[in-house]
Order: sequence, then structure tokens, then C-alpha cells
Amino acid sequence: MKLIIKEYLSSLRERGELDVLLPDLLSQIGLRVFSRPGRGTRQYGVDIAAVGALQDGVEKVFLLSVKSGNLGRQDWDTGVQSLRPSLNEIIDFYIPAHLPPEYKELPIDICICIGGDIDESIRPNLSQYTEQNSTDVLKIVEWDGDRLAAWIEKYFLQENLLAEGTRPLLRKSLALLDEPPASFRYFADLLKKVSAAEDTTDAQKLIALRQMNVCLWILFSWAREVDNLESSFLAAERTLLYAWDIAKSYFSKQSKVANAIKSSFLSTLVTYQIIRRAFFFKILPYVGIKHGLSTAVHSNNKIDINLKLFEVLGRLALAGIWTQWQLDTARAFQEKTEDFEQEIDRLSQNLKLLIINNPTLFTPVKDDQAIDISLAVLFLSPLKGNDEDIVFWLSQILDKAIFSYQAHGIYPCIHCDYPALLEHPERADEEYRQDATAGSLLYPMIGLWAALLNNEDLYKKVQKAKEEHFPHCTFQFWYPDKDTENHWCKNDDLHGATFSQVPIEQNADSFLVALWDECEHVNAFSELSCVKMGLWPLFLVASRHYRLPVPLDFTLEYRKSKENQEIKTNQVDSPKDNIS
Repeated sequence: MKLIIKEYLSSLRERGELDVLLPDLLSQIGLRVFSRPGRGTRQYGVDIAAVGALQDGVEKVFLLSVKSGNLGRQDWDTGVQSLRPSLNEIIDFYIPAHLPPEYKELPIDICICIGGDIDESIRPNLSQYTEQNSTDVLKIVEWDGDRLAAWIEKYFLQENLLAEGTRPLLRKSLALLDEPPASFRYFADLLKKVSAAEDTTDAQKLIALRQMNVCLWILFSWAREVDNLESSFLAAERTLLYAWDIAKSYFSKQSKVANAIKSSFLSTLVTYQIIRRAFFFKILPYVGIKHGLSTAVHSNNKIDINLKLFEVLGRLALAGIWTQWQLDTARAFQEKTEDFEQEIDRLSQNLKLLIINNPTLFTPVKDDQAIDISLAVLFLSPLKGNDEDIVFWLSQILDKAIFSYQAHGIYPCIHCDYPALLEHPERADEEYRQDATAGSLLYPMIGLWAALLNNEDLYKKVQKAKEEHFPHCTFQFWYPDKDTENHWCKNDDLHGATFSQVPIEQNADSFLVALWDECEHVNAFSELSCVKMGLWPLFLVASRHYRLPVPLDFTLEYRKSKENQEIKTNQVDSPKDNIS
């Protein structure tokens, strides 16, 4: 296990990876971290600063200068990012001028912190530098990959803190990275074991959060090495949801352990975002190529291509939704928004290119692909200039589905398991067709967005489809109920409710009123922990990951935001405002 962890550490980058892990590790050891990695501010050589006692029992200040991988000759004294200038800054500037006054009387260890090993070629230079600059109260020490791996193994992964059998699960998950479903299955079992006990103490829950994040990082770093991120992407979603299940009750508290748990959850969220971006770094270069991603599936079976492309569609849409959330958060705190705005524009353009260049995205083969389509429309709809594109796409989906249904082709069905999809349509008789389309999320979802976007032609087309082709089909929407809060993070029991009396036969306005009345009558959505805490995209992660229908309530929020935009526009354009 130690060798696995060391290899993982050596693969981490200095910024955003190794320096994200270390504060949690130091806290778990028992040190108090008083300075964390920062962006845009000068740190005078110190990446992380902590105070406390290690094995010798002596309270000290630990000033870490973090470098990735192995430390070689080119990393010692070449350029401003090399080690020696950083050490000089710590000694010349940080300690005299920036060390908090309450720590000035304590002995200081300047820690050369690397994920790998120190090359023997620079050992004489390092030894000479250490001898020249060490004093009775100032030491320069080495924290290499071996020491960090031993600490991670002891404080994050020790047997008495993990459920029995967890380490073999991590090893199996790493060994099967080229078989993503099997790799993810073992990692999911690991998460269950780490987070299983409900009667654990606050301290044990904090340890579990940190362990899950470290294991996810290990999986991701190995996945990156073998150039197969599928397992780590799925693991990142599952880890984020399990982490929220542990952390959610602490977000309204202000104790020391509550703050540590909140910080650890946010570290897991950062890890998820890093893995998400790494995944799309592989995908996005091909969305502009006709059939580019369809070809990359490497399967002659059209079902395989269809399933994978809708999977990518949902993931990319969710990436856009998270970026929109980041933009809204930045605006709320009056921070810079340009990067998020550019990222949203880039993701929206790539999402539309993905759809245009991969025609299989016009022909869903199973009804629950309405989830991925809903996520895409939720992301695109608030952005200017997308309404016509959305209506065209949804109209094409409906037209092709009806044609396939009439021609006994591969029309959207209620089957979800792979063997049944391979056989679909199993028969061409009317009994089978009605059984395969007994219920639908897809068609009412198209009707909903037709009504929201004020497109009467598309809405009437859905009404006609229901009347002429699917009178037997139960059009339905899903929304959370009182049990959802306890189960949505792990999807470990049935929850939620179905609105099955969808009044699609009514006009669009009456249809929308009936849906909003149903949402407001149930009112469980606003009681969800992630909604209360402003982390609402978490529920959409669960929707995509567990194949839960996107709650009707999200479109209600879209309607409210549209109404607010119209009010603002009318205020700006009113004659009173235009008087000079």
C-alpha cells in the first residue's frame, strides 16, 4: 500500500493537487494549519504553514515549500520557481516579517516537501545549504514521498480506522482501471465501507471524509497515468455525494470540528471539479468533428454509441451547470466573473457542437435519456440565443421518435438494462409496443419546455403525439418527497413521488399552472439540504449518476428567473427610465 501511495504522490502536480492534499494531512496528524496555498498573493516561499508537535513532542512551526515529483538539479537553483530561491525567501522575508507574532518564540522547521525523491546529484548542494542556514531554533528538513506516504498510510488509511477489507478494494479498483465498470464497482464498495457506520463520532466522520478524498485522488492519479479517466469520473461523482451525506448536517454549525468537516467537503468538491475538467480536456477537442465522438466509442453496435453519447451529453451539460453556479457565487461575493463567463460560453458552444455533429443525440433509445436531455436544456435555456436551437433539437427528437415508433424501429422505450436494449424492439406487435412505452418522462419533458419557451407548434405536436400514438402511455414528472432528503445522496431506498396526471391536453398556460401548483403543494424540494445551503447542483449530480429524473422544481426555478429577467428588461425599457 505504501508503494501505491508513494507512486500516487509522485504523480501529483504542485499547484491544485499536492498542496490541496497536504493541509488535510497535517490537520489529521494533529497540527494546526494557519496558512494555506493562495492565488494572486505573494507567499514569500511558504506554500503551507502549520504549528504543533510531531513524534518528538516539541511544539514547532512548520513552513512547507512544496514541489511536485522528484527534486532534481534543474529544480534546485534554476528560475524563480526552483527550490533555493523559495528557501531564501522564507529565511530572509517570511520569518522576520510575516510569521505571526505568537509563533516567533517557537523553533522552526523549514520543510522541503516533495511527492517523490531527492536526486543524489543535488544532495551535496542541499546538505551544504542546510548546514549553512541551520541554527539552534531553525532547521531545514526533508519531507519526501516516503515520509508523506507513511503518514497517509498511518493517519488516513490505518486498519483500525477503516472498515475491514477496504485496502484490497482500493487495490482492485486501481488494478482494473482499464475495465472502468469493474474498477468503479470496487471503489463504490470502498465508499460504502468507509462511510457505513451512522453512530460514529464527529472526529471519525472527519477522518472518513478525508480518507474518501485521498482514495479518490489516488484513483485519479493512476487513471491519469493509464489515460483512462472513466472510472475516476464516476468515482468522483459518487464520492461527492457520499461526502455531502456526511457533511450536510454540519454546514449550519460553527464549531471547530464542523468547520473542519465543511473544509474537507469543499476539498472533495475541488477534487471532483479537477477530475471533471481533466475528463473534458480529453473530450472537447473532438466535439467539432462530424461523428468524432461517435467513432471514438469503438463499437459497431449503434446501441453502444447511443448510450455513451447521451452519457457524455449529460456530463457536459452538468459541467456547464456547475460553472453557472460558480459564476452566480462569484457575483454574490463580488468577485471576478470573466473566467466563468468565458467558460460558460465555451461549454455551451461545445454542447451544441456535440449535438449537431453526433446525430445519435436526436434519437434516444431509452426513456430515461430524458435526464441527460433535461440537463442540457437546463444549462442552455437561460443563455441568450439558444431558444431556437433548443426547440429545433427537441422537435427533431419528437419527430424521429414518432417515426421510429410507427416503423417499428428503435424508438424510446422504458427498458434500462443492456440486454433488453440490444433486443429492442423485441417484437413488432401492438402489445409489445404498448408495454415498451407504458410510461414516459421524455415526451412530457418536451411538452414542458415547449410551453416554457412559448413555442405553440412544438407543444401542439406533443399533444398530437399523445392523442394519436401514445394514448396508453402515462406521461409523468418526478419530484422529491419527504423521504428524499434521507436517501438521495446514496440512493439506498425508494423515495420521491410521481405526478402522473399530466394535463397535456390542456393549453400550455393551464398545463404550466397545474405543474407549478403540484410543486408548491408538495414543497419538499426547498427542504433539501443542498438547496438550503445553495449547493443545488449536487442534486443534479445525483440525478445523472443514479438515473433519477430531474425534479420538476428546477424548471420552476427557470421560470422564476425568466420572469425576473423580463421585469428588469421592462424596467429598463419603460418610458420613465428613458426620459433624459
